[in-house]
Amino acid sequence: MQLSRASREDAAMPGNPHTSVRSRTVAAELRKLREDKGLSCAEVGERLGASASKISRMETGNSGLQVEDVAALLGFFEVSARRRQELLDLLKRGDQKGWWERQAGLPTLWRALIDFENKATRIQNYEPLVVPGLLQTDEYTAALIQGTEPTLSDAELDNLVASRMARQTLLTRSNAPQYLAVVHEAALRMPVGGKGVMARQLRRLLDLMERRNIGVRLVPTSSGAHAGLRGPFVILEFAEEPALVHVENQDTGMFLEEDADLAGYRLALRNILNAALAPDATAERLAAIAAESS
Repeated sequence: MQLSRASREDAAMPGNPHTSVRSRTVAAELRKLREDKGLSCAEVGERLGASASKISRMETGNSGLQVEDVAALLGFFEVSARRRQELLDLLKRGDQKGWWERQAGLPTLWRALIDFENKATRIQNYEPLVVPGLLQTDEYTAALIQGTEPTLSDAELDNLVASRMARQTLLTRSNAPQYLAVVHEAALRMPVGGKGVMARQLRRLLDLMERRNIGVRLVPTSSGAHAGLRGPFVILEFAEEPALVHVENQDTGMFLEEDADLAGYRLALRNILNAALAPDATAERLAAIAAESS
């Protein structure tokens, strides 16, 4: 089994700085599959008749992923037929800017979001109704998920809570991204799980604000109508890849990467921050709300 001759000849070509979100998702999966097998890029390349640098570029999405090459790698890694087809279908639609999935496809979307979070150098998240997932306590997460998805079994709930807690470790690693959470006061006054749960969640936010890479800004109820009323979003920025915006609602999640979309969400964030309290005032308001909840 070898990579295509044309693709090998393209190995020396420079990467595409505007690699689509879909291609980046497939590339990240290829890297994970190789690492799970305990193989180096050189070892995989030797068996497939390609250079180690070619495999490396494929894993960053910067070699112009070809369907036949990806199919060869997926076959080599013994990926199931169903998962292989999912990834190939994703790649075939990779030239479309931005992409979305409805509820049935959201697990794939979540995997992509987690991978992008772990590669990001800066994450900015606005939430009008809930505490951002990366800053939630386990009991707040459990109460929130249970309230929004009451049919889940205890085992399913425990698994989702554990997954979210594991996701938060990216904020404490040595190369942690800069993270800014902008939260509306309504989210902090909504008694998710009861007063005790909320009081501990608010104190958790106050503790996290002490970390150099984490910022929290509160939009007070008194701000009235503002740009944030149009809904939550996450802006992810990377060292060597174009930025992304992630938005999600009741049953649809979407990644956006068009320049116009990015500019629009960055402008919205600036306008929301203009309505938000300064960091010191945010801490004071958080402490006051926490005292009310105790």
